[in-house]
Amino acid sequence: MNMKMIGPTSHRSQAGFSLLELVMVCALMSIVLASIFRTINLAAQRSTSEQTKVDLTQEGREFVDEFERDLHQAGYPNCRMTATPTEILIAGVPSNCPADYVTNPNVAANSLVAAGLVYVSNTEVVFEGDVDGDGTVDTVRYQLVDSAGNFPPTTTCPCTIKRSQKAKVNGTMPLAQPFNFSQELQNVVNSGVPAGGATYGGGLPIAGTTAWGGTNTAYYAAITTFKDFPVFQAYDQTGTLITLPQDLSVAGNVLNCSPSSTNCIKTIRLTIDLLANGVSGVDLKTKTRPVTTLVGDARLVNN
Repeated sequence: MNMKMIGPTSHRSQAGFSLLELVMVCALMSIVLASIFRTINLAAQRSTSEQTKVDLTQEGREFVDEFERDLHQAGYPNCRMTATPTEILIAGVPSNCPADYVTNPNVAANSLVAAGLVYVSNTEVVFEGDVDGDGTVDTVRYQLVDSAGNFPPTTTCPCTIKRSQKAKVNGTMPLAQPFNFSQELQNVVNSGVPAGGATYGGGLPIAGTTAWGGTNTAYYAAITTFKDFPVFQAYDQTGTLITLPQDLSVAGNVLNCSPSSTNCIKTIRLTIDLLANGVSGVDLKTKTRPVTTLVGDARLVNN
């Protein structure tokens, strides 16, 4: 018997994809996936950058809030509240006011009396007051130092604002009181002094470079008043800017008010331009360090 083997038949409808079709599908899928991953990556970069700015704001705001709380206690308890054993006679009448170097140095050196503002410049604020509410008069000092730790700052930023709080030593004049810095806020880049040059005050150069090779100073100076704005500024009761520095040991200073004062310091403004950390805080999209600006106005309630 002769048997005829019948081979498999092929129909056009059963044919597979051609190599060209597979290549085109893979290319389209690659384009779509690349677009999706690019969007996800950009969102992750933006999220990291915004979180960095939030962290900067929280860190700086805590420091600004403490500065405002401290200044609210400057001058408390003042010489009008405290009778001291070192009173002197003014026009034959016992008096323990004002607590300054010129009129009443004995009271200024008494540890029971807060002399209030002692020294104010664009890079330093020194004052006395019971900032903790514990009945002890403290000497508080805020000071801006450069990246090398110099005061006054002379080299480069990012700079650091340091804070010292020490109990007032009896018999020692306010500016001679000891200090010990125990708190600080790093990566501050504004360091200008009015009339110090440039538009806002000739702030110090900002050390480092951007990812594309431009200097940090050239890049960040383009952001309005970024490095040149003063850290500390003072205003009188009408909001008029007061020329600094003001020194309690110099006659004619306007640090503390008397009943007839019209131009004494009533408000001190703290302005901080804060730069993100150079390692963990770099914006992955722009390859630069995000910046945040914080401002605090401390009204002197005892002045």
